[in-house]
Amino acid sequence: MISTFSEQLEVFWRSAKGKSPQTLREELDELLAQRPAGDAVVLFERASLHDYLGEEAQAVEPYRAAIATGLEPDKLDEARIQLASTLRNLGEAGQAVELLQLIQTPSHVYRDAQAFLALALYDAGEPQQALRVALQTLAPTLSLYGRPVRDYAKELAGTS
Repeated sequence: MISTFSEQLEVFWRSAKGKSPQTLREELDELLAQRPAGDAVVLFERASLHDYLGEEAQAVEPYRAAIATGLEPDKLDEARIQLASTLRNLGEAGQAVELLQLIQTPSHVYRDAQAFLALALYDAGEPQQALRVALQTLAPTLSLYGRPVRDYAKELAGTS
């Protein structure tokens, strides 16, 4: 039996594929009715559904409201990534870069944020910076050539 709200959300998202938009909206509405309407998690999940359904323009304001209302730190960084990705898709790469730069190394999604930051930098006309971010993020995961890749990333940044 599913007991917590978080577990119910996980089940909702795991089972979303193949369902109609109407069914997804109804199921999410029923689930979110357990919380107050202006709750940050409710706003975040509604924005996420808009994104999932390809309704990026409709996702922006609920993401912003969720961030402003006060999400827990882990969810806050996830919301920042999702909003940044949405903004990038809508042609607002500069805003995406600003949001993604707020996510720091202690975050559980820091590396994820760096991938989206590289994409946003590229779209913002900063391909060298994008490559640097991608290489810096990738370097620690390399088994043999991490140090030279890290050095190349430093070269791209103009530091040695």
